[in-house]
Amino acid sequence: MSEKMRSYEAARSLFSFLAFLAWSVAVIGGVVALVSASGASQYGGSGAGLLAMVPGIGIAITGFLLVAFVQIGRANVDTAEYTQQMLKISRDQLDVSKQGLKLHSAAPQTFSAAAQREGAQDPKSSFAGQANEASQPGREIKEPKLEAPVAKTTVYQGKTIRAEKGKFLYNGIPFNTLPEAEKYIDSFAPLPEKTLAEVNQKT
Repeated sequence: MSEKMRSYEAARSLFSFLAFLAWSVAVIGGVVALVSASGASQYGGSGAGLLAMVPGIGIAITGFLLVAFVQIGRANVDTAEYTQQMLKISRDQLDVSKQGLKLHSAAPQTFSAAAQREGAQDPKSSFAGQANEASQPGREIKEPKLEAPVAKTTVYQGKTIRAEKGKFLYNGIPFNTLPEAEKYIDSFAPLPEKTLAEVNQKT
């Protein structure tokens, strides 16, 4: 809550009156100097006139000094008023900032902020749910099972034919059908040692 601003009207009025007196003294000093110079010059010449002007000039200088001091006092009053106004503006800005912070903290969250917050909390909630399920007796956590690809093998005349991805492989050679692989073995593959022994016995 801002304090009431102080008024400096009394000081301004006093300085205005003092400024009037100071200017009056300066003007009177100038008039006295001129009158003294004119009267003395008639009786004693120009030298006497100059000497007669000294008191009036002194009075005029004193008046100008008083005017300067009055202006310095007015400047101090103006500085005090401006400082007071700046302080009031700063306090008003501080109050507005505090109210803005209160409104910002009390304002409801936007949909995007709420969604981000929920998304950030989802992993924790899922982990907590799994922990609760694991802690309950009689309940098992289902884990996804990964099925390995099945490769069927066929042994023909001691040679292994492997079925993989719709092809039949023998020694890395792919065949479209099993009979083609068996035919290749019959034609080009060497017979195992046991089969060779049986052929020799027969012959």
